[in-house]
Amino acid sequence: LPSFGAALPAATTESETSVMSVGSIESAAPPLGAVSALKPDNEPQTVAEPVLPANEPNPDAEPLPPSAASGAAFCEGLFSNANSVVVPPLSKPDYLQQYSDPVFGALVTRITDGVFGEVNKPAYSTMQAWNADESLLMLYRTGVSGAGHKLHNGHTYEFIQDLDISPSDLEQVFWSRTNPDVFFYISKRSGDYGKLKQFNVSRNQSFELADFSAQCGSNLPHAGNDVQMHALNDDLFGFTCQQEDGGQIMFSYRLSTNDIVTTPVGSGTRWQSGSAPAVAASGNRFWHQGAVIDADLSTVNFELDLGNAQEHSSMGETHDGQDAYYQVSFNASPNGCNGDLYSGVGHLVEHNLETGECRNIISQEQGYPYTTSSTHVSALAIDKPERVAMSSIGRSSQLPLFTNGLAAPALFSEIYLAQTTPDDTVVCRLAHHRSYGKSATNGGYEPYFGEPHATISPSGTRILFGSDWYDSGTVDSYVVELPDYSAP
Repeated sequence: LPSFGAALPAATTESETSVMSVGSIESAAPPLGAVSALKPDNEPQTVAEPVLPANEPNPDAEPLPPSAASGAAFCEGLFSNANSVVVPPLSKPDYLQQYSDPVFGALVTRITDGVFGEVNKPAYSTMQAWNADESLLMLYRTGVSGAGHKLHNGHTYEFIQDLDISPSDLEQVFWSRTNPDVFFYISKRSGDYGKLKQFNVSRNQSFELADFSAQCGSNLPHAGNDVQMHALNDDLFGFTCQQEDGGQIMFSYRLSTNDIVTTPVGSGTRWQSGSAPAVAASGNRFWHQGAVIDADLSTVNFELDLGNAQEHSSMGETHDGQDAYYQVSFNASPNGCNGDLYSGVGHLVEHNLETGECRNIISQEQGYPYTTSSTHVSALAIDKPERVAMSSIGRSSQLPLFTNGLAAPALFSEIYLAQTTPDDTVVCRLAHHRSYGKSATNGGYEPYFGEPHATISPSGTRILFGSDWYDSGTVDSYVVELPDYSAP
């Protein structure tokens, strides 16, 4: 893993930035959409946990009934406290069977039916899994039955078709955030190698949008080592690549004008190579290696108060629609995260990309343990930006909690959801996913694929996650349907 998130110098340095237009696309492409991805071996690594969880398992603890919360409609009938709970044994549900989580009460449906050695899962927690109107759902399958992207009905979850695409990375397929018929990807297929493509589902056909060979030569552009979605209006994307002379660049592509802005990275620059600029939701700025930079990829506005810029994160919006960067934090913020009691160490920390403000949302201050290992964040709820979905696994040494009857600390092996609205913040604990993740040994697939990577829907009413279900040798996908979800 390239070390792309080291602390940056405070002073802004000028870099050579170029702007060009790739011209109009001659092919008659339908209205535009979006897509992106990430490599399983490029997951950011966290540092060793310096302290033990505040809430150690208590063998005498019993699950408490759901606590009354101010966000009643958001977490109606579900858990919104930080109590330790026993994780009861639960047999793997049947395909398309809906069950109620025995501890937290959320409704969960198993939506795939993999065989031993097969993986069916969401691409990544930062990548939109449903299309814009949630009528379609995209999953990735690998293992004994081959690999590829699969299209499912977005509400019944039934399989529809295989997708004939070969993206630069399995996680880098970007649903359009405005057009339910469209997604984007950079192709690595011969003949289209390195080109940005638009796929129209209704036509079952892809169209060329841009050719980046002038920037990348014969090398493959990609969306970096920790992929993020593009702008909400589908207009701005961020990529990186190696040039023919061996130099490295990051660059943006603006779909409406076909403009490309490039900036050198790597040796001789302030930027380390290997990561792409992450587009803010508004499309007005980027996050890159801890800094907020303008759309010109040159002007550095400020650096966020991050203890480690490499931790898992998701681009999104604040409750009132400002650009935000949501991060899982194991390390104290250098400047204390605006006076936070735990200095910005927590499961979910919100960084405002417009003001630089830091706000700790899920931390030990609310009674939760020190940040659980293998925690991921998903801030993709366009219609309800205040909702941020999370999944946590825990340490391998905690796996006996599945069988020993002891109460597990809050958020161990959990899918949960934060309502981030100030003065009405609620953490809703939804389900135990029962996945071993990287500690799995059965099935023969890369254990990384067993990480849940909980992914929230655009409406903010459903959460998709994967689970190897006690290291069963199979990874299947599951959907949590929240109380305000209504099927068409």
